[in-house]
Amino acid sequence: MKLRLLSLEETKRIYDRHMVRDFPPAERKPFASIRQLMEAGLYEPLGAEAEDGRLLAYAWQTVVPGCASALLDYFAVLPEGRGRGTGTAVLRALAARDAPHRDSLIIECEHPAEAPDPAAARRRIGFYLRAGARPTAMESRLFGVRYLIYAMPCGAAVPDADINTDLQAIYRATVPEPYYRGNVIFYGA
Repeated sequence: MKLRLLSLEETKRIYDRHMVRDFPPAERKPFASIRQLMEAGLYEPLGAEAEDGRLLAYAWQTVVPGCASALLDYFAVLPEGRGRGTGTAVLRALAARDAPHRDSLIIECEHPAEAPDPAAARRRIGFYLRAGARPTAMESRLFGVRYLIYAMPCGAAVPDADINTDLQAIYRATVPEPYYRGNVIFYGA
């Protein structure tokens, strides 16, 4: 398996074909926003491919200059690859890929207390924990969705305070002001 940076056209195809199935509308930003972030150099859509070039998963991350962490914005394994260790392998490959440039990968998980499918939210959290992520003392609420914040180390463990600083910087750089202001709950929430 290899990770490859996707072109705008490849990103759009995955958005239209897979994201509409993998993410509920409340969690899916308009593609125009993704395009804008890519053009600004703040977004890295990556595809995880088999040796034959077949797409296995996608992991799209937000990267902001000056931040030691990236935000895993969207991550999904295609249905035929689920339950086979593909997701864990992709996350670990992503952390290894990022290690020279970043300290951690920030992961937002829908809070089970407010998720439309609490059991699915708990399974997702369990997956990230088994893959090596750790819980933080942070939550966020964006566009009406409450998230628990996890950190996947790319090297040494990073304190919550540093994750908090990076997450705030990432949100400030990428979330429109009317939604950012007053809708984010940080460190120690």
